[in-house]
Amino acid sequence: MKRRKSLWIILSIALFLSTVTAFADIKVDLKGHWVERVIDKSIVEAHFKYLIKDSTISFNPDFKIDKKNFMLSLYTMISTDKDSSTEKLNDKAHTEKVGKYLITKKILEGDSSLEGKLTRKEAVKYMIKTLELSKEIQLTDTNYTPYKDILGLDDTYKRYILKANMIGLIKGYGDSSFRPEEDISISETIVLLQELKKQIEESTSIPYKIVEEKTQKDTISTKEKGDKVLVTISKEFPTSGYNMGIKRVEKYAEGKYRVHLDIKAPEPNRVVLQVITQIRATIEIDKKSLDKKYTFEIAQ
Repeated sequence: MKRRKSLWIILSIALFLSTVTAFADIKVDLKGHWVERVIDKSIVEAHFKYLIKDSTISFNPDFKIDKKNFMLSLYTMISTDKDSSTEKLNDKAHTEKVGKYLITKKILEGDSSLEGKLTRKEAVKYMIKTLELSKEIQLTDTNYTPYKDILGLDDTYKRYILKANMIGLIKGYGDSSFRPEEDISISETIVLLQELKKQIEESTSIPYKIVEEKTQKDTISTKEKGDKVLVTISKEFPTSGYNMGIKRVEKYAEGKYRVHLDIKAPEPNRVVLQVITQIRATIEIDKKSLDKKYTFEIAQ
């Protein structure tokens, strides 16, 4: 038993160190760079794994990103495909699947190629088209021009840039330019897709309030109460000391909703009981926020 415990500790340390090493490399490359202050490491891990997994790619934040890489990262943000990892960067079949998916969503045009670099105006176009899958974006002032170098652009690109500026998705340079024809860099892509993910989550979330929280078995169930729907989520934990809240409720398809949990593990030095613990939370949602037929699941 003692030997087994020692082996588990060694494995745990090895796993921890491998994770630290991956992000340590990124931290070194970003040290002193402007993006270091705003980057969310979890975004890199979830949607840009090829930057830390693929030894053929040097993660210089000022390098220009390939269109294929951009689309692969975008795909992982909107696809419900569990096999949408960006680790499959060099998998031709997976890349083709990504392209076909983005065409069906009308983000990519049917004759689009995933080869080459990507300009800043093209990146904005694809991000706005993605965001408009979940919400309508209406320009309030079509005459307003925040950037001096977009006046000569095609009207279609100009509208995408104006929409992105209006909702706070993009910012220009200090000289009031946007530089739409420049290729977009890796660092700019991470920051922009980070903001895009935030806005997608906001647009697909519905309002709720917690009305009950207590220990119960591991399930998710619903109950109607007047013009409200009560959704009860239960989750099992290996020890005491865990806290569970609700981060957000997301509509990801017609009549289908995911409950995203906010789980906080006990502090490393805290004394906890070595017993299985269940926590239950019940949230209240207005029926008018839901489709007529609905199902709920816990986000993984």
